[in-house]
Amino acid sequence: MANLLPRIYLDTTIPSAYYNDRQLERQQLTQRAWHEKLPNYHLVISNVTFKELGATTNRRKRKKLVALVRHVETCVTTATCKLLANEYLKILNIPENDAVHIATATIFNCEILLSWNFTHMVNSSNKPKINEINALNGYNAITIISPLELRG
Repeated sequence: MANLLPRIYLDTTIPSAYYNDRQLERQQLTQRAWHEKLPNYHLVISNVTFKELGATTNRRKRKKLVALVRHVETCVTTATCKLLANEYLKILNIPENDAVHIATATIFNCEILLSWNFTHMVNSSNKPKINEINALNGYNAITIISPLELRG
């Protein structure tokens, strides 16, 4: 039976915020969203997320982060994802990994990308450009929001 829940892609900032005790308000908001809202979605991450979480230098924290996302569907970034990411990079001034997160979420048909990255992703000037690039390349629009905007 197909999963009918809306697909939501979590970039690295979401599991990272779950255990970030240096930003307690963001941590609490993330934990609340994780337990109260995210169960209403089909969660998706990518191998890029796993790689970024794996780069966490604190071994105990890294272990907790990986355990948090262990049962989340993991999509492997493809050459198609990288091509779409390159289209974003031509127009947007964002880091390559952020472009890959957006492209992977788009290619794997996620309706929403959830992020705390207000500089590059949850950015009112970048979001329309991202969806314009998606449309020009034959992909659906994606909604990019923070946990503050998440319904559920």
